[in-house]
Amino acid sequence: MKSNVTTIGIALVAIIVIVGAAIFVLNGNNSGGGGDIVKGSLPVFGNANDDDVIDDQDIDLINSMITEKTPISVHPFADANRDGILNSDDISIVEKLIKGEKTEVTFVDQYDLIKSNFHYVTVDYPLKDVVTQNADMLLMTMLIDADDQVAGFVANIDNYPNEFYKATHNGVSKQVGSTARFIAAADWEGIKNLDVELQEKGSKIGAIIVMSDAALGEYKDDIEAAGIPIIYLRCTDPVYSIEAAELLGFLLGPEYAKKAVAFSDDCRTTIANVQKKVSKLSDSERKHFISLTMKIYVAENQSQYTNIGLQAGGIEESGLEGTSSQKLQDVEAITKYNDKIDCMLNCSTQDCAWINPVDLWELTDMRFLEMSTHFEDMVWINMSMPVPCRVMYAAAIFYPDLVSRADADNYLQNTVDKYMSYLDKTVSDGDFDIKEDMFTIITYKDYEDSKDPDPGEKVISDINSLNVVKHFLNEMDLSDYQGVPYVASGDDQHAQALPTSGKYFLDVKLYKNPVPEFEKKKAEYKDKIGKQSSMGGTYIEIDLPTGLTDGIGYYVNTENEDSIGSMYYVGYIRECLIEVHLGKKPLLTDDDLKNIVDALWGTDSEKSALEIAKKFDLSLLGDMKFSPYTVTKDSTAEFAKIQCSENSDGKDYYITFDSRSDALIGYMNAKQEYIDKIGQDYMGGIAMAVEKNNLEDGYGFYAQAVRQGGFWMFKFVGYQDGIFATVYLRSDSTSFDDTNTTEIVNAIAKAISSVS
Repeated sequence: MKSNVTTIGIALVAIIVIVGAAIFVLNGNNSGGGGDIVKGSLPVFGNANDDDVIDDQDIDLINSMITEKTPISVHPFADANRDGILNSDDISIVEKLIKGEKTEVTFVDQYDLIKSNFHYVTVDYPLKDVVTQNADMLLMTMLIDADDQVAGFVANIDNYPNEFYKATHNGVSKQVGSTARFIAAADWEGIKNLDVELQEKGSKIGAIIVMSDAALGEYKDDIEAAGIPIIYLRCTDPVYSIEAAELLGFLLGPEYAKKAVAFSDDCRTTIANVQKKVSKLSDSERKHFISLTMKIYVAENQSQYTNIGLQAGGIEESGLEGTSSQKLQDVEAITKYNDKIDCMLNCSTQDCAWINPVDLWELTDMRFLEMSTHFEDMVWINMSMPVPCRVMYAAAIFYPDLVSRADADNYLQNTVDKYMSYLDKTVSDGDFDIKEDMFTIITYKDYEDSKDPDPGEKVISDINSLNVVKHFLNEMDLSDYQGVPYVASGDDQHAQALPTSGKYFLDVKLYKNPVPEFEKKKAEYKDKIGKQSSMGGTYIEIDLPTGLTDGIGYYVNTENEDSIGSMYYVGYIRECLIEVHLGKKPLLTDDDLKNIVDALWGTDSEKSALEIAKKFDLSLLGDMKFSPYTVTKDSTAEFAKIQCSENSDGKDYYITFDSRSDALIGYMNAKQEYIDKIGQDYMGGIAMAVEKNNLEDGYGFYAQAVRQGGFWMFKFVGYQDGIFATVYLRSDSTSFDDTNTTEIVNAIAKAISSVS
């Protein structure tokens, strides 16, 4: 593997940082300060000696500085009120901070640690009634027992009932919004309403805690205008999240500070022990990796997800600069890492709950990753566990001889017992066991071991999954949709329409009984409808007529600068289950949704099959075997038949018209059979192709049955305006050729067109 010296340097720096107080040079680039400041792990003004606690030693140091007239620049954090003068006012503030009494406190948060763009914040101390944005931020408060100081939270936690059980059952915290990554319009309304409620009780929102400006959406100016402090904390980073917990615990008062210090010390010790082991590895022994998030996004080199692998001693190979992630836009975006990495860490939040490895590994979105030669080297890591636990498991993935999976399991179990004991209430036996009750990591071997060794019998059906997919692509104009072009793949049992980029799909699969699968999906969809999307907007039900036996879907048009309409729909008919997920910018219209649902299976044609049969020119069949031909008495608007006369041979030759909802599916099934016959021997003659001519689509063949007396056969299937036409004719007196078969095909097209 290629060595990445820069990455190794970062990892080694992190080792130094983690074992002691983190030291950064802080430039006074915000209001109220100037000059260079050295920031430790508790960057609070009043922490004069810049250690990880405010105590009597800080008072002693400030008194000494006053007596000796020591410049503030020597110990910048001694200036507790940041007025540029050291006096008894500073000592008074420190005394109140030690006792947990009301005062104002100023500190440096984690606004931008990469670019050293530091942010000074002043809040009322002890801090209370905060609002958190992001599920990980809420989890951090729970780990230090501070969720009872969270008056409101903005997070999409509906899929994680176990992980957030404590916050949703503490009787205090209120969900004021559900957008996952930023504050959307509905979330801001919820925050304002909460502030009104608090003011009626004589309180107010103490601060809004976020990871970045992006998390504030379009409401940073509104929040600042409302006088609500904004605190930036890196709650997901392996190193900075530890200091974030310590800082937040301190701000909430002595009781929480004590718990935060205990938690942070545990985290530091754990990661330091891991890094002590991996630091002995040479560059050639280190594992090269990339991290993934949201299944198909590659994490950039300073992302929290990449940092998990870095802290575990790996060498990252993303080649992407930044702190975010980039979506896989094409196959090359993942195959370019072939032979460059040893592992892919797929970081996925899945709740503190068990998950079937098959369900995770067989997600439709996985198709891009399967193109990688390292697909089987991928490991899923559950982001619902605390950050240090993630590092432990990453180390166990990279270097099982140094850090075993059992070591990681034991550490997570201890963490759960000490800091997440509320999980006991989420399991029936009252004792949460991480090996039995949740997914931690899932390897490809775990997946292989979990698969049913017996795939089951082939489902016998007149429905061909691949033809259903082709039908959809034929009916649906996807040129304006995300991920074009789409390509059909699969077989008669299971097929898909997949784009060359993006996460969208059409999935068609046969089941002996698809109803249970449909009901499971239906319940999942019902649970979404009416809720707010993590990207903004509300999920709305798709309730449209369908040719399927039953179907349901939902869509959302997001409310942000990168607006997109996104939809899911699932339905079934006979043995066939169909699910589709599509996206379109800037939104999905009612017509778009109707077209999609219609294309999945179709509805009955508006044209009458019986009227079409009556319009067909029967004179063209005068030379056919067993003429004359007539429209059968049992023909209906849904299915009509032009049939030969009764005969002693018991033979049946005919032309049929089918206007039912599955007409196109039936046509495509039959068409494939005929395509396979072209150029092949047919009863001693060679099958000659007959094209669609004036029909929308069509295919068939004619051939001479040489071995059976020299008669001619004509077989054809065609499609137009929702009508599936079939031709099965025999001629003994006249040979079939390109001319007379074309006449019959065009007469079918004319009959269909003549009926409104």
